[in-house]
Amino acid sequence: MNRSFGGKSVILNGAASGIGRAMARILVNAGATVFALDLDPDGLASLLSQSAGPGTIHPVTVDVCDRTAYATVIQDIQKNSKSIDFLFNNAGVTLLGEAHKIPFERWKWLMDINLMGVVNGTMLVYPIMISQGSGHITNTSSVAGATGYATAAAYTTSKAAVIEFSRSLRAEAKGYGVMISVACPGYVDSGIFTEDRIVGADLGQVMDELPVKLMTPDEAAGHFLRGVAKRKPTIVFPFTSRFLWFLSRWAPIVTGPIQRNFLKSYQKS
Repeated sequence: MNRSFGGKSVILNGAASGIGRAMARILVNAGATVFALDLDPDGLASLLSQSAGPGTIHPVTVDVCDRTAYATVIQDIQKNSKSIDFLFNNAGVTLLGEAHKIPFERWKWLMDINLMGVVNGTMLVYPIMISQGSGHITNTSSVAGATGYATAAAYTTSKAAVIEFSRSLRAEAKGYGVMISVACPGYVDSGIFTEDRIVGADLGQVMDELPVKLMTPDEAAGHFLRGVAKRKPTIVFPFTSRFLWFLSRWAPIVTGPIQRNFLKSYQKS
């Protein structure tokens, strides 16, 4: 971690909670200068108070969907940094429920954050990295973006788009000396599952019927950053997620019972 991130300038959005918060703390401990972006000022304040190490952390309150405000933040960072070495497009939300019961406005809300937030961050920072001739952008997707997830059509649509956006951009960016990675974690106990983001079922029932144990944010952040340090183009973790990825591509019939299990909570309700 120290060799890869020590002395580097890092922009990390979605930094106030979950995987982003855990990554910010690891990066500071590794000696990075971290510009921690989030819409939650209280979460950023507590992150600042709980982070320690040879690096530094600069909390910035911004909405990744507000391109104008986001552009101002990036301009300020560029003025105060010799370079931008890493961008982590990590901000994201979830939304569970049968597709036909999710209001259109909620679909759009999720897409604006999960997909256009990634596009905004990339389009603001990528040109800077091209001019530098170096840099590494990592976009947070999900294993669900590759395997599907019944009752999460909006979420998986956004995450599948992030995977393909990353793959296509990677082919272009290589010629400019810029690395593009995509991280696809499995289930993480990051606070992303909340009652107000579930339509048509009870949160407790949904959580009880998840097929695997949740990782802690610290565990997920460790997997994530080790993959980035090794410059992996696609980072899938843990082993259960890599196994599901394989099955979904080569033996999709096997994952049918898992997909049907996701529906149980909604059928009960």
